[in-house]
Amino acid sequence: MKKLSILFLIALLPVAGICQGELKVNVHPGVELFTIVQILGDKYPQPNASAYSKEVMDYFGKYKDHPAVKKVISFDKTYTDLVELGWCMSDFPNIKIYEPAELSWYKMYGKENVLEYIKLCKDFFNDTRFWDFFQKHQARYTKWGDDLKANVDSGKLIKKLQDFYRYDAAINWDICIDPLNSWGSHAIMTKTLNPQFSDWLVYNTGYFKEGGAKDADPVFEFRDFENLVWHEGSHVYISTLLKKYQKEIDELSYLYNKDDEGMKRNQISNWPYCFDENMVRSITAALYKKYRTERAYKRQVARQTASDFIYVDELAPFIYDNYINSAKYKNFADFFPEIIKYLQAKYPKKA
Repeated sequence: MKKLSILFLIALLPVAGICQGELKVNVHPGVELFTIVQILGDKYPQPNASAYSKEVMDYFGKYKDHPAVKKVISFDKTYTDLVELGWCMSDFPNIKIYEPAELSWYKMYGKENVLEYIKLCKDFFNDTRFWDFFQKHQARYTKWGDDLKANVDSGKLIKKLQDFYRYDAAINWDICIDPLNSWGSHAIMTKTLNPQFSDWLVYNTGYFKEGGAKDADPVFEFRDFENLVWHEGSHVYISTLLKKYQKEIDELSYLYNKDDEGMKRNQISNWPYCFDENMVRSITAALYKKYRTERAYKRQVARQTASDFIYVDELAPFIYDNYINSAKYKNFADFFPEIIKYLQAKYPKKA
């Protein structure tokens, strides 16, 4: 729903004593399937010109009257990230569908409609012999993924994240390259879509070159990718700390700025969620301060403050000065209680 200007950058380098998890860079068949259905229903931005997008339309264009296409047309308003429903599918080509108990899409279209749409997309997969088309292009998908992986090593962003925490948190990363996506990038919350993929941090990114050659394949660029690696990765790293110190965090609930517009806009509905987001955004900003320019750091903090994550302005420099620039603590788990103490002292509860 929200267009992001960043594209994908990720790096996996050997780190002694730290489990790295797995990295995939691929075209996800479910996302590709749902993207094609939405394009046929004029419910998705037109892809940038490429040999691949032409081949897609040449093959699937005759299926515009398929029930799956008619179903998505019936939805009052559709969003580009509706294609994430492809993650409700598994075991391609013998598709199994997981039906989530709760989804934000249910609130928009109704649960029965969403589940019917998923099943109709499975029918589209079978009726169009989608898997034959997908397999025919598999070598090209692999090449696109390998080309992107070859370009991302210079960032060392995961190593920098691991160096910050200094303890293990196995994270699997999936860069879902979408050659028909011309609009932007976004994270996909697999744990709500399909629990069997909950260990994966997934990011969908597209081909953004306008005016590309119609006889050339798409090229997937990489630029600043810190927000996925440092922000989303930090959610995984601190999850055990949030549970361990839940009582102390709950006692700070009077700091919840629930009436601020940014909290409502970002759907921050409770204090634990608010605390979690302020933490990962503060950590990300502190890493900006260490590895990026001072201007980039200030812009990062200003962006968070403008979104009403009001504790980032003070927590980011506190983390930078007292943890990143200090040898006092073995790892971030040892330092974490100091953050709680800092907030307790900085914002004492009024009688």
